[in-house]
Amino acid sequence: MPSPSRVSTLSGERQWNDTLPLAPAPAARWVDASDVATRPQSIYGSRTASLVLDIVVVGCGLGGLGAAFCLTQAGHRVTIIESSAVIGEVGAGIQVSPNSSRLLRRWGLGEHLDKIAVKPEGIAFRRYDTGERVGFTKWAGVMENEYGSPYYHIHRADFHKLLYDLVAPHVTILLGSAVAGCDPDPVSPSVTLESGKVVKADLIVGADGVKSYIQRVVSGKPNRAEPTGDAAYRAIIPASLMMQDPELREFIQHPQMSGWMAPGRHLMAYPVVRQPPLFPSCRWSTLTTLAFFHPQRSKEEYNLVLVHPDDGSVESWTAEGSADKMRHDFDDFEPR
Repeated sequence: MPSPSRVSTLSGERQWNDTLPLAPAPAARWVDASDVATRPQSIYGSRTASLVLDIVVVGCGLGGLGAAFCLTQAGHRVTIIESSAVIGEVGAGIQVSPNSSRLLRRWGLGEHLDKIAVKPEGIAFRRYDTGERVGFTKWAGVMENEYGSPYYHIHRADFHKLLYDLVAPHVTILLGSAVAGCDPDPVSPSVTLESGKVVKADLIVGADGVKSYIQRVVSGKPNRAEPTGDAAYRAIIPASLMMQDPELREFIQHPQMSGWMAPGRHLMAYPVVRQPPLFPSCRWSTLTTLAFFHPQRSKEEYNLVLVHPDDGSVESWTAEGSADKMRHDFDDFEPR
């Protein structure tokens, strides 16, 4: 098995640490899969598996990385297979609720989360046309007291890097390795890559997203996502620009989730703290539908999601949208 400090590709090996430095973490949490059996972890009640398995996880997203970490801490050998040739900055702001942050903190990531995420004061609901606040729920302190862990706003790229840094030392990762076939043989399951390479394992875990190929193999039929009838524009605005506007400054100074409600449409917005560019070889914008480019991003940014009826938009996380059409779709919203 290749060294867990390397990321393997089908065309050879490269030192991933050259471009993606590992974040520091408590020593008790950072244990190679090779010696985990002799160094018990706090998760699983300090228990490790009596039988070490070779496990393949298909998908290097948030779910795949989380599953891989838990499996390695139980003592198993894990290989992650990812179709993308590079790990890129995809997505924008996302919300991490207490049921998720509780696990992340248990894995030793609490200090890192506090540095790269925002704890919102609460959530405010507003009329779309006047901006009048018609409802507010306080979150500051409440989440920790009632649910045992904070509620965070975080940029997805930062979240993904946080998990990647946690997992990468303990696993083998095959990039540029799209799965073309899967043999669910109960004795010796395997996946076949588009290159023809066969990867055998004791267990295969499907974490390959909403269009999961592994799920189709398990269920025996496609399980296509059902259209909701909605589409969304996503945008990131530098907080420095908003701080220059007296009417917008409060959204940065008092971080909270804000929702503007309208017939058939709504707009959700909240601040996120952005780290410097994470993947130096892949510096494309995290702003999706408005396609701005920020080679060096602000420390703080404001995340916008504008939901509207789907009128023929392209199913994509990265397709550019029309700024003019967006303005037309929301031209009856308050000037801010």
